[in-house]
Amino acid sequence: MTEFGKLSPDGYEHVGTLDQSAMLKCPFFIIEFEHYRTDGTCKCDDPAEQARLIREYDYTLESFANSV
Repeated sequence: MTEFGKLSPDGYEHVGTLDQSAMLKCPFFIIEFEHYRTDGTCKCDDPAEQARLIREYDYTLESFANSV
């Protein structure tokens, strides 16, 4: 299990845990807790998540053509 958290001036805040095998199933091995659903599947097939990854990172719509 991998533990995710956030650091702030007030200290550490636990966000959640995710099994490493779930991250290994993601076609892009994205290491962000919010990228995964509660059942452990990644959101690479979600249009809203694709738009976010395109907007915030160096992905293109074509990046997801064979990923789902």
